[in-house]
Amino acid sequence: MSACSAQDAYDEPQQVSHMPVLFSAGNTSVALTRATASYMPLDSRFVCSMFFHAGANDTNDSEFGAPVSDVNMTTTWLKISNATGNAVYWNKSYNNENISTDTYGFDASAKCFYWQNRLNHIFLALADNNKLSTDDGTETGMLKLFPDESTQYKNQYMKAYDLTKGDKTSMAEQPDPILAVVTMSPAGATPETNRVKLFFKHQFSQIQVNLKSSQDGSVAIDDHTLIESVELLGVAETGYVAYCIKPDGTVPATTSAPINLDDPKYDATEKDNPYGSCFSLFVRETVPGYLKSFEGIAFGTLQGIRITWKESNDENAVKHVATYKGVKNMTLESGKKYIYNIELRRSLIAQVKAEIVSWDIDQTNYEADGTIDNEN
Repeated sequence: MSACSAQDAYDEPQQVSHMPVLFSAGNTSVALTRATASYMPLDSRFVCSMFFHAGANDTNDSEFGAPVSDVNMTTTWLKISNATGNAVYWNKSYNNENISTDTYGFDASAKCFYWQNRLNHIFLALADNNKLSTDDGTETGMLKLFPDESTQYKNQYMKAYDLTKGDKTSMAEQPDPILAVVTMSPAGATPETNRVKLFFKHQFSQIQVNLKSSQDGSVAIDDHTLIESVELLGVAETGYVAYCIKPDGTVPATTSAPINLDDPKYDATEKDNPYGSCFSLFVRETVPGYLKSFEGIAFGTLQGIRITWKESNDENAVKHVATYKGVKNMTLESGKKYIYNIELRRSLIAQVKAEIVSWDIDQTNYEADGTIDNEN
């Protein structure tokens, strides 16, 4: 796989072997049109693999291998070079020193994709949305087998992400893998007419909790510091994003390691958390109309939302620890944003509104009301 150059320009409509694959990258499935466009920011980085039918007698109905071998899969690294999402091939360490570029603006020493035939090609791209301009691709492009080969994901390559809080101080420091997959065959007469448009989607979930004082007057909180924490109970501590395809060309779903309550690190006898794991959400900019807001990236199964707050700053002020259990056994979905608007009451949690929306489209109405007690 040599670098692209001007001599690779496409001349004859029946030949594709020397036609480079050009890419544009858009944010989270927003269509790239002249009227409305949402492109990845300048200098964003991502790794991309190309899968294709390599057999002499293959058709579009032929199966791909899984995992696909080096014979019919290639991997390269790209970055965004302008304000309209154009991606250029680059070295995987993203070094910019002493770089020679070709006619297309590609790093002349970088690996470049070429259309292999007129059958379907699959392009699978992966990036960390919170490290778009800082991550290098030296680890991302290393395909690794799922660690437990006894599972349904045997012989499939996954990338593991740490979903524990650790010393992170904001959601922007959490891993936010975004994945794009496009199936396409070359139909045009030039590289530009065959440009591949990648649309990236979040692979984990976002949780947002907005809190305010009770409207029934049972509790009057006017100091946001009295709300100490909001915790997610039972969520996964490790998430896995597939970087491979199945024989039919589809991509395995993002998954997570289940919580093993037999692990000594979990105290399953804790009264308020028999679910093992606990993730403390980050404080975020407060939503208008609420006293304090929290957010975080999570995945797996949500078992409860635990809220800790005090009634005043007095030394002997009553502290409340209440768990909303209406989310018990909820499987979090990729690319979804879960919003919980909650009132604080003595011994009760009154949920004003719960909504699941696309992570990227938040048209939440914060005026709805309703009441749910702590046992539901």
